[in-house]
Amino acid sequence: MGRSPRWLRLLVILYVGALIGVPLVFVFQRAFVHGAGALWSALHDSSMDAAIGLTIRVVLVALPVNTIVGVGAALWIVRRPSWVSRLVDRVIDVPLAISPIIIGLMLELAYNQSGWLGRPLAALGLTVLFSYPGIVLACMFVSLPLVTRQLIPLLREIGSHQEQTAASLGAGPVRIFLTITMRSILWATAYGVSLTLARVLGEYGAVLIVSGNITNLTQTLTLNIGANFESYNAYQGFVGAGVLATTSVVILLLLGVARHRERKRHEHLA
Repeated sequence: MGRSPRWLRLLVILYVGALIGVPLVFVFQRAFVHGAGALWSALHDSSMDAAIGLTIRVVLVALPVNTIVGVGAALWIVRRPSWVSRLVDRVIDVPLAISPIIIGLMLELAYNQSGWLGRPLAALGLTVLFSYPGIVLACMFVSLPLVTRQLIPLLREIGSHQEQTAASLGAGPVRIFLTITMRSILWATAYGVSLTLARVLGEYGAVLIVSGNITNLTQTLTLNIGANFESYNAYQGFVGAGVLATTSVVILLLLGVARHRERKRHEHLA
């Protein structure tokens, strides 16, 4: 296969640079504009510390749950096709098609004190809206398809021949999953997890609706950034944006390096 034309490569570089590279550099430049001392003080702002802590707590629940559900849903849709699994395959993309603001409104209508789901929970003394559970629920909703959508094409491509062979030799379902299935989908799962993590860290619209955006209580880091810009504290907002951008970029870089090394190792063994 020949190389793409030079003008096309240049066009892609310019487009990606203008769309992603320049704005990203601008955020970091504004975060460091006042020097390391000011940056350190901004990072230790009490509201930002609380927002970072809450964001980490949300990630610790939303990420593993959506990873497990995503892997399970992909295996079910591909390995056990039925009208139910086909329906799930269609419905699971809903969070990608709906605005996060609308998702937040949907959750608010469902989980408020008079909502279909909120009323029985309130009778049990459980509150979802304007609290930690509501934020977790919103983040799980918006990031639900990301692992599944990475795995379904790969599972269909690799088929189930190796799994069937292992089963015929007496291997149990757990051993087949750990030694064959999971090894085949490891990097696709890792990439889906990284996308899920980035989406949970950066979610704004749905969380804004269900959290109430209460400083030091229900304000995630993205909400803290928005609140700082709204209150004309732009520098604090740029520092928070820099923290989020750095986290996402580092995660993707580490994943890319690890995947490159794994590919080289397979090529060497081959």
